[in-house]
Amino acid sequence: MVVELLEDKKRWDQFVETSPQGLLFHTWDFLKTVERHSKYRFVPYCVYSGEELRCIFPFFVARHRVMTAMRSPPPLAQIPYLGPAFNPSVQARRASTKEKILNQVAEELCREIDGIAPNIVSMTIVPNFLDVRSLMLKNFTADLRFTYAIDLERSLDEIWASFSRRCRQKIKQLSAYSPDIQQTNDVSALLDIWRKRFSELGIQVPLLSDSYLKELMAAFPQDMTVYNLTIDGRVAAAIACCAMQKERYGLWIGGASARKDLGVNEYLDWEVVKRAKSEGFKKLDLGEPGPARYKSKFNPVLEPFCYVSKTNALAKIVNVAYPKLAGSRLRVTQILRRSAKREWSSSQEQLASAEAAGAGANAELKN
Repeated sequence: MVVELLEDKKRWDQFVETSPQGLLFHTWDFLKTVERHSKYRFVPYCVYSGEELRCIFPFFVARHRVMTAMRSPPPLAQIPYLGPAFNPSVQARRASTKEKILNQVAEELCREIDGIAPNIVSMTIVPNFLDVRSLMLKNFTADLRFTYAIDLERSLDEIWASFSRRCRQKIKQLSAYSPDIQQTNDVSALLDIWRKRFSELGIQVPLLSDSYLKELMAAFPQDMTVYNLTIDGRVAAAIACCAMQKERYGLWIGGASARKDLGVNEYLDWEVVKRAKSEGFKKLDLGEPGPARYKSKFNPVLEPFCYVSKTNALAKIVNVAYPKLAGSRLRVTQILRRSAKREWSSSQEQLASAEAAGAGANAELKN
């Protein structure tokens, strides 16, 4: 197998369309939009076996001071899952053949990663793709996480009956206020409510920028929409949803409410359930369970996914030091530089030793 950079948008998207792991977030235009609005460079890896394209793996690379990061996806992009997408033929193979292919793909990709020598590598893989053993053998750490999903293949009556009694009560009570649901690609109301919500928590909105979200909405009008719930002409709740796959719809960004006295979120989510089912989707992805247990009232099922990462000594020092030294950027920079210098000195000693023994080492960051 060989790894190459695939710059053919058409071929990339055709592969995403047929891959069982391919999501809207894997598409070329989505990834290039992330690149334009972030400080990360999009690296479109693909793995070939002969002429057959086995796997695509979108990575994002960035260097800040002495730290290099490779991520799939990058932070603040509001991408819940990314990581590798495989040819559908891989999934259909016998277990022994499938495992051999996964091992070969991991081997080739890790060789590319080692060439870049990042301080941290992370990837959040799509739900239900759990065989990351080949990466764990390469000293990656795998954390099991969960998302909530509602089975839309049941009847609406069955779905409704599965909700908690309190959830159904809130939805019925809100009906008396004659709420109106509007679909739009205007994110203004959503961002206003969302920004206020995070301001109350004392943290920044976890989004690259407003313009990033607006550009995505404009680029994918058939796959993304904002649902605004209005009462007496005022927006009381808003949420951005997207078609992650042909059969999987997702509550994507928001779930923000301007009316805490009413069950506006419950009512809005129920409307999304009905519309997603009417459009032929089989699952509704609610996202990761939160501490408030709000999503559990819809009686969803848990679906597992993996967060896979690897950090070197320098990245571990930064992870420990930065929270303790918040507000002292100079001190953090000094730690980074000293640690980088120690790593550089150590690597030079190892290289000299290898050269003395007749061995060479060469690592080059691919442009």
